[in-house]
This record gives sequence, C-alpha cells and structure tokens, in this order.
Amino acid sequence: MSNPKTALVLGCGAARGLTHIGVLKTLEKYKIPIDIVVGTSMGAMIGGAYAAGLRPEQIEEIACETNWLKVARILFPKRLQMAGLLDGGRVQDFLLALVGERNIQDLKIPFACVATDIWTGDEIVLNSGSLVNAIRASISFPFLFSPMKIDSRLLVDGGVVNPLPTNIARNMGADIIIAVVATPPIDRHIKKMNSGRMITPKKILAPVSSSAFYKRFLNYFDKENHNLSSGKKDDIISPGIRQKMIQVGTIMENMILNLRLEAEPADIIINPDLGDIQFMDFTGAKELITRGQKATEYQQEKIYRLFESRNKPEEKHGE
Repeated sequence: MSNPKTALVLGCGAARGLTHIGVLKTLEKYKIPIDIVVGTSMGAMIGGAYAAGLRPEQIEEIACETNWLKVARILFPKRLQMAGLLDGGRVQDFLLALVGERNIQDLKIPFACVATDIWTGDEIVLNSGSLVNAIRASISFPFLFSPMKIDSRLLVDGGVVNPLPTNIARNMGADIIIAVVATPPIDRHIKKMNSGRMITPKKILAPVSSSAFYKRFLNYFDKENHNLSSGKKDDIISPGIRQKMIQVGTIMENMILNLRLEAEPADIIINPDLGDIQFMDFTGAKELITRGQKATEYQQEKIYRLFESRNKPEEKHGE
C-alpha cells in the first residue's frame, strides 16, 4: 500500500480532552501525517480547531492562558435555563472566536464530528456546513448545555452514542487509525451480593389488598422519622448530585467505548494517564497536555513500525 491515509480520532472527555493537544504536538514533532480528523465532544473542539489550521502550539496557548473561571462566569446565564445550565449563544460566540466562521468542507484537513439526536438516539455525523454549529452540537453535554438545533433535529453530545468514532474515520477512507482515549478507565467486575436485611420495628408482611398497601405507604409519609436503617454509621461515602452525574456518565461511556472498539478497532490507541484530574478542571491544562505528549511518545515507535509495514510495496507473484 502506497501513501496510506491516516486518521486521527479524538474522543470525548471534557477537560481531560485537553490531552489531545499534547498528542497533536507530538505527532507533528515526529512528522506523522494526519490526513483525516474525526472527533466527539471535546475531541470535536480540539480536532476542529486543528483541521481549521490552528497549530497545536496555538491551541495550547489558548488552553493554558485562558482564564477559565472568568469564561465560566460569562457562559453561565444570570437566570437558570431549563434547557441547559450554559448559555448556548455565548458558547457559540466562544467557538466563533476560536475557529472563525467557516464551513467544514473548506477546511485544510477533511473533518467530521459526531452528535446525538436526543429524541431518536441516532448517531449524527456532521461533515459539512458550519464548523461552529457542528462543534457546538458535538460538545452539548446533556443538562450542562442546551441542545443544538440543526435542521429538524435537537442534537446533544456525541459521546452519548459514540465516544470514539473510529467507524466514521474508516468510512472517510482511513487506512490507518490513531485513536486517543480521554475517558478515565473503570475496572469493572461482575460481583454477586446478598441484599442484606432491612431493619424495621417489627416484621412487615406483604399487604393483603391494594387499599392496605396505599394506607401503609401513606403512613410512612406521616411519620416524623421513617428512616428504616439500623442506626449504625455508614462507612460508604455517597457522592453528590454532580459527582453522580459524572460517575454514571463515565461508566456508560466506558461500556459504549469498549463495544465500539470491538466493532471497529483502531490501529493505534493512545491512552494518556488522566490520573485524578477532574471532569471540568480546565485549570489543569498544562498537566493534561504534558500527559498527552508522554502517552504519544510511548507509542511513537509502534506508529513508525505500522507506517513502515503499510508503506512496503506489494510483492508480485512469481518473484
């Protein structure tokens, strides 16, 4: 195979997606060609900026020098919106300042990003039209951002259905896929547990009729104290609502990610060490970029070997 097309696929991960900048810097350092860029969520933002012509160093400067606390104050509306916590119009203004007003089909590098139709669950591939609108749709994390309306669809974060869209890169003609995972891994096991014993003042039997059920159920609301626990201090720390949302999202993202990679594997997977950096900690930009660089350095020999094997001329039969 001569001159194989190489796609860089950048996954979702919110602030952790800033590791993508370090990956881009290192790939350029070793002159690894990037012919196609595909992204989801934060990967769509970083990938879209790169495809639009911004150098990794420029994106790094923006990520590291921006006062993210001030940006957050600008993006959050003065009045709470039911559609999402962040002001969609201001988010688009932020993206417009980042990449400018341009169409995807006019970019230096072929680009596509993924969003999700919130009503149907369809995977929506955005590969033409406004780059700002496409990124805005792909990063619209449910509850945090209001959905993005494009044509007759309401679109939210692409990570809901496809956290690492290697399938899209393959459909765009990629021969080699380098994928970057910015989702922290969760070590899952199947475990069986006894559900324990419910401590009540006296043993409660099943109700004999529907009226008995409703009477008993309503009685619990009338009691000043209807806590049926044993009274012992619980040594399990319960997460707050924000932490629950992030943790549930991460677990689901991991499950979908693994299934997607089984169906459409990448040739090279770069897994930056995300450590304990939090979902929305944009103030850790420099550290995240460094981790992206280290993870890519670790894989660069493997990338070289892959390119060498794909660039070898095909042997003719009989020679």
